[in-house]
Amino acid sequence: MDYLFYMSLHFSELVTFIIAYDIVCQWSVHLRWHMSELDHSFHFLDGHMHIIYLVPKFHLPMHIAACHTHFSFNFTKGVGHTDGEAPEQGWAEVNPLAPSTKEMLP
Repeated sequence: MDYLFYMSLHFSELVTFIIAYDIVCQWSVHLRWHMSELDHSFHFLDGHMHIIYLVPKFHLPMHIAACHTHFSFNFTKGVGHTDGEAPEQGWAEVNPLAPSTKEMLP
């Protein structure tokens, strides 16, 4: 996950990112340390980028109360009425394809 994240941002010219992830409250805690363990070329979170970590609205109620305020879309300026669930909304349409992968299991 960390490598994919770094490679997604590495060549971007944007300075502000909003990251929505089901467990971002845990994942983001050691993000800079994980990055320091990778090759030096990944050390780009040097203060020039502003990253906002949020938990998608559907997943937030399952988190502890501290997450409800700190990682909420509702209290974040600039996100509008975003819920952070867009990547998962297409899964229902893809579910009929699941049987085609059944034979690929060990």
